[in-house]
This record gives sequence, structure tokens and C-alpha cells, in this order.
Amino acid sequence: MTVTDAEGDALIAALGAAQSAVRAHTFPALVEEEVTDDGETFMALRCPRCDGIVSDGDLFAISPAEHWAPNEYPDDDSFDHRRIYFDSEERPYLEETMYYSHGDAPGHAVSLPDGWTEDWT
Repeated sequence: MTVTDAEGDALIAALGAAQSAVRAHTFPALVEEEVTDDGETFMALRCPRCDGIVSDGDLFAISPAEHWAPNEYPDDDSFDHRRIYFDSEERPYLEETMYYSHGDAPGHAVSLPDGWTEDWT
């Protein structure tokens, strides 16, 4: 069987190359810090790009299929186990995470803090 070339073939190859480059790139890492707000002190993740605190649902694991899966709030358990949780119901076909995005779409790319992993609930 012979397959003929099509104009879009180069675009698909470029997309694959771009996804590989994004996966391999190290974006600025979220920073663990102790925060005091209204007299309460707690651990939080701060975005090095916008200086905002990561809140429930504003950090997304972006897959090659571009399913945007929101995070759950990084609570004490997250800091104890150095793990951030994402809602798998929002991402029915789990694929490899290509990068993390903080903030409203399209957001800005970040990395998890050193030693952190993702977990899906």
C-alpha cells in the first residue's frame, strides 16, 4: 500500500515535535511557602510567574489531548506527601501530563515543586 503525502503531514510532525519539546522543558517551579492569612498560618504553593497562591481548581494538568483537569486544593496531606491531586472525572481518558498551567485559560506554564508528583482522584 502506498500512502501519498498531504500538506497537513508536516503540521502533524511539527505538533509532535512541539509536544516533545514542551514535555522536556522545565518551566518555573511552584514554590512551597508558609502563609499567614487572617491570623491562620498554613502551607501553600505560590506561583513564581504571577506571585499568586494556588487555589482549588486553578492549577491544571494539561495532556497532549488538551483535557484541562483542575486540581484539588493543596491541603496538609499534599505537603506531607509532596503530592498534588487532580480530578480524574474531568479527564476521562488519562494520558501523560505534558505540562501544568496556573490561572484562567490559557494560564501560564509552571512545574511542580521539586520532589512533588501528581495523583489522580
